[in-house]
Amino acid sequence: MEYQDITKHLKINTKKNIGTVIIIVEGEKDEFDLFKQIFVNILNYKYIERKRKYKTFKTYDEFVMKGNENSRVIVLNAYNSNINTLDRNKDYLDKLYIDLYNELGIDVKNKSIYFIWDRDSKSNNYNDVKGLISKLGSANDNDTEMNGLLLLSYPAIQSYIISCYDEKTECLKDIDLKEYIKKKGYKVSNPNKYQNNKQGSNEEIDKAKIIKATKVMLKRLEEMHIDFKETDLDNFSDISLKIFNKEENFYDNHKAYKMLSLISIMLIDLQIIIFKEK
Repeated sequence: MEYQDITKHLKINTKKNIGTVIIIVEGEKDEFDLFKQIFVNILNYKYIERKRKYKTFKTYDEFVMKGNENSRVIVLNAYNSNINTLDRNKDYLDKLYIDLYNELGIDVKNKSIYFIWDRDSKSNNYNDVKGLISKLGSANDNDTEMNGLLLLSYPAIQSYIISCYDEKTECLKDIDLKEYIKKKGYKVSNPNKYQNNKQGSNEEIDKAKIIKATKVMLKRLEEMHIDFKETDLDNFSDISLKIFNKEENFYDNHKAYKMLSLISIMLIDLQIIIFKEK
């Protein structure tokens, strides 16, 4: 996929019926804030979340756009933030899925499932990550007992937020990404955007920034000499392992990861981001 060619033809399909989508995340704040902004405030889908410290599901459906009534996104916490919990604490996820069915009548069978995780070499073991990339290659069918697509952010989900605003910064060594985002004034959402806020920017992640983040991701893949095609989404493990190996080599040489988030892969897989006809 030629970067310069394809990025001219990206579009957000706001009317795409995605059915029921389940997203499993590690963190209890940043991921929920980001996906709420994307799926509620931008795409106007029904949104359900449950954080691990709570026992009830919270539903947001007051802004559902006409035509999107059958699209709903469910964001859930894993047992803990370490990636090996996906292997070691399967009973916890099974219990979540049972609760979804008993409380909301949602059966996860034949639903698209995504696992959104940070690479975070300090917390997530190299072999654990590599093994799960191989297992979790498709949102719908892995021919194993584990279903879902694992999508990493290098080094963390903050790389996605930065890419929504900045396409040039590739690596931030020895810098706290959360502090960097705060200093730059990059916002996921801005409840005061309609007010005259003289203290800072009123910007927030919107459709244009989602497209920008996708372009940044595709550019990073091209720089890694990784040829991504939409057909790769049938089993993304091979591409994901290539990315993983490239990032690990970069880390060995620079003691930092090249900033790259694969969250846009999920939006492409769901056909929310589409490649327009030329």
